This record gives sequence, structure tokens and C-alpha cells, in this order.
Amino acid sequence: MTKTISDLNLEDEHMTIGLEDSIAEASGRLLTMTGGILVVLDDDSKTKGVIGHRQFLKALSENVDANTSKCSAWMEMDFLEVKLTDSIKSVLADVKKRGPQAVVAVDSNGDFAGYFSPADYQEATNIVASLKSLKL
Repeated sequence: MTKTISDLNLEDEHMTIGLEDSIAEASGRLLTMTGGILVVLDDDSKTKGVIGHRQFLKALSENVDANTSKCSAWMEMDFLEVKLTDSIKSVLADVKKRGPQAVVAVDSNGDFAGYFSPADYQEATNIVASLKSLKL
């Protein structure tokens, strides 16, 4: 019984935003969430980067104009893209090996399908441990 990324709830703890959206717009969206990140998408729904609290602090420290500065200038591009059909076990191994800033899931067309959050990581770890104890 192989569990895949599609078995997880990847719809929480994130919002999406466009490359050309302003940092002001991004901060407004991020403030509506209790935690999580913004996933920066291009016009074709392909992931180009992520923005979290660290990127906002960096922008603030450089005194940027939040109304004119674009998300594309401040996004973090160290993310791991995984397929919905990838096994949870293999994704956990890849995350451990690479240590990306974020993990995003894509569908069979390579379009953004969800954010693999820290809570998802914990759930995935528990699933793998349970399957291991059942020798599955």
C-alpha cells in the first residue's frame, strides 16, 4: 500500500500570488493566514518561487517601496517540486537530502497543485512510520 503525495491535504497553509503583484498585495494576503506562505505562480500556473515572512523582513530592511516592488524581485526560489503521484516515502527522503525552503506539488501537467507544509511533513512522517510498523 504505497501512499502518495495526493493522499495529503495540500490545500491549506498557503495562498497563491502572481509574479507582478506588489509586495504590499503579498503582505495583505499573508496577513489573512495564521501561518504558511505565498506561492508565486506565473500566468501558466507554474511555480516560480515562494514568499514567507523572511522575504518580507528582507524587503523591509532594504526600505523598498512595497507598492511598486514586485513579488518576482523578493521571492525565494529554493523550492522542491514534487508530483502528486510521488510516494510520500521518496519525497521525505528528497526533502531530508536537499533541505529546500519549501516543497510544492504539481499535477501531471506541471501546474501547481498544492503546498507541502510543515504540518504535511509531520503527517507524512507519521504515515511512513505507521506503514513501516505494519511492514507495508
